[in-house]
Amino acid sequence: MAFLNQAGRIAGNTVNSVVENAREAATTIGKAALHSLAPDNFEYYMCSLELLDSSGNTKGFMTFVIMPNNIMETKTQIASITKTNRGISTLFNSTFVPRDISIQGTFGRKFRLLAGMKDAENVSKISYFGGNLGFSFLQNDVLIKTGYGLTKMLKSMIDKSFELDADKNPCILIFNNYALNTHYVVEVMQSAFSQSVENNMLWYYNLEMKAVAPASAIKRQDQDSDKKYFGTVASNAIAKSVGGLLNDVSRTLGGLPVVSGTL
Repeated sequence: MAFLNQAGRIAGNTVNSVVENAREAATTIGKAALHSLAPDNFEYYMCSLELLDSSGNTKGFMTFVIMPNNIMETKTQIASITKTNRGISTLFNSTFVPRDISIQGTFGRKFRLLAGMKDAENVSKISYFGGNLGFSFLQNDVLIKTGYGLTKMLKSMIDKSFELDADKNPCILIFNNYALNTHYVVEVMQSAFSQSVENNMLWYYNLEMKAVAPASAIKRQDQDSDKKYFGTVASNAIAKSVGGLLNDVSRTLGGLPVVSGTL
């Protein structure tokens, strides 16, 4: 009888986990859909980096599964103000003005299920150890990465952005900040990765970027960016829910957490 009671509790907890994770996924997808319909009225907390070759093909793509601790966009207008006898004269430049963008944060330590991401390089000869699970959600490959793996993925994309593609042309790095609804071609001016004794095995990144053009100025091979964005959000919401469910089931059974969707 005790065994049946325990089995009932496990089943009940699992069902509750399924319902809660499904509700969270639906909420996440709903917020993303509202942002897609009215991006300047509904914010969605997500940002991403995308690496393109000179032909507009995606060579690397990653979303920040944990939003940076700090995001700052600074715009210094190019203008000159002159006082004259008849008043004040202002001369300004109507073309794109570069912005300074800085982000700082960490990806945590735990394993995460990721969908819609593409590593900028082959990190392992064996696909599983490279993070590729070999199945997909909504036509997106699923990766499993630790916080350290995501840090190395970010570092690899930065390094690749300063290399030449197969046609011997510079690569292009795009930073998308969906929370503020800004999308820029950026150059990483400074990058730093650090950890301390107090935060052992927890890598912090600090990126200083210069926005040199709007992302709309780039001719891409996949022009339907809204569809790609929505698919990425949906896939990651489902992957996060599955990860949370596996973690809950593992805890219920007294085992070690397999996958976690939280920091």
